[in-house]
Order: sequence, then structure tokens, then C-alpha cells
Amino acid sequence: MNRLLFFRTSSSLIRYCFRSTSSTSNFGLTNRERKRFYKKVSTVESSQSPTKYEILLDQRKLKTPSGNLVTIENEFLALSLAHEWNQQLKKIDLASMHLNSLINTIIDNPLKLNKEQIIAKVMHYLDWDTLLYRSDAPEEFHQLQITSWDPILKVVNEHLNTKFQSTYDLHVKDLIRETDRQIIEKYLSSFDRSSLMIFLFIAEQLKSILLSICLIKQFRSVEDISVLSRLETEFQISRWTNVEYYHDYDILDTRSKIAAAYLIFYCLNNNITRTIMPKDNV
Repeated sequence: MNRLLFFRTSSSLIRYCFRSTSSTSNFGLTNRERKRFYKKVSTVESSQSPTKYEILLDQRKLKTPSGNLVTIENEFLALSLAHEWNQQLKKIDLASMHLNSLINTIIDNPLKLNKEQIIAKVMHYLDWDTLLYRSDAPEEFHQLQITSWDPILKVVNEHLNTKFQSTYDLHVKDLIRETDRQIIEKYLSSFDRSSLMIFLFIAEQLKSILLSICLIKQFRSVEDISVLSRLETEFQISRWTNVEYYHDYDILDTRSKIAAAYLIFYCLNNNITRTIMPKDNV
């Protein structure tokens, strides 16, 4: 199977997340209707549950593209989303609002995926994992892969008690032990559906389950993981120089998406509360 074709046909979650920001989104905003229409952003306890929070734009409750009320269990995540809306100036730049896009996707679940289906989609990335499939030419890039990716692979194997090995063979799938597959599936099964949707998004961005685990486990920073996921691009830039503006924007955009996804994942799995930010005005 063509590796590029696989990635083109399996990134439906990414397409939905950011298609919803370019056509219609919260309050029916479209490309032509992005003028900021609110003055104040605040968080309030949800009328549905005292353990959940809602976002108010003035007195209007924030809703998803499908019209579902945005309710968030984690207070810090609610404040972060409110801050993202408050950061919009005269116009609302939906394409840059990654927290908003991802939270909408979690709530709407546009593909109607259950937990088992999401795990199956994530597992597809193991067969084409960036860390496992290597290139032996040119020699400089070959060595860069060894020095950059091998330490990550070692950490993952030690932490999960797996025996993943890199290969130069296109048929990575045939070289992965069934025991290792089961270990990854068991690890993924420990998360709820919302967390798995975010994990899938991260894996789609990084083209790697193993790098995603490194990020979730905080083995490396967002910046480091972003560089490791695009090692070949970084290598080509170092040899042939940067395309002014394009590569810089691409790098920053990737990092911001991964950072937003990681923040959501972390908040979903950790109870973080407000310490400084006032509740009624973000």
C-alpha cells in the first residue's frame, strides 16, 4: 500500500476539525462573517451540571457547529477556551482557534465513532509509524534518524515493555509483533472516547503513535516532538535552505495544533482548577 495514499485517506478527523473553522462554526460564523460581535467573555457553571462549565460571549452561550451547547468538565480547559475567544480582536480568526475546533469535534463527534472504532483508526498509524520506517539514503539523513529517533524508540520500549524495531523495509506491518500491538491497544483502551479522539488527532499530525505516546507521557516537549515528526523536512531545510515564510508558518501552525491537542488531552485526564484567573471575566 502506498504510504502517501494511506495518509491522504486516513486524516478525516483533521479535515473535519479545520473544515468547520473555514465554512460555518460557532454562532453560524462564516468566512464573510468574522467581525467580533461580543465585548465580554466569561465562564459560568453549567445549568446542566454544577461540575461542568459553559462559555458566555456577553450573555450568549457558546455552541458547536452542530448546535450543541459547549460544556466542559475541566475548569482550566474552560478558561483556556474562553481566553482563546477573548484573544480575538476586531475579527474572529477561526482558523487559528485550535482549542475551539478540537472541542467542537469532541462534542459533535461528526463521524459518530465509538471507542473501539477510534482505537482501530489510531492503530492504523502503527503500521506506518514515523519512528519505525527509516530511509538509508542519503547517509547524513540516515545518521540523523539514528541519533534523533533511536533514543525515543528506546524510551518507549522501556516504558511499555515492547520491542519495537526500526526497519528500511516498506512492510513495517509484517515486522511488528502481535504482543506489541496488544500492548498498544491495551494502553489506548485506558482512555475515554474524548481523550482517544484527541490522541487520534495528535497521531494524524505526527504520523506516529509512538511519538504521540512520548508527548502524552511528557518524555519530550511539544517543540521537540514537532521537530522529530518532520525530521526529513528539517533535514532538507538544513541542506537547501528555508522557503521564506512558508516553512516558518508550517512549523508554527503544526506546533500550535499539537500544543492545543496536548492541552486538551492533559486537562481531560487531570483535574486542574483555576488559581488566579477570575471566574467572571477572562
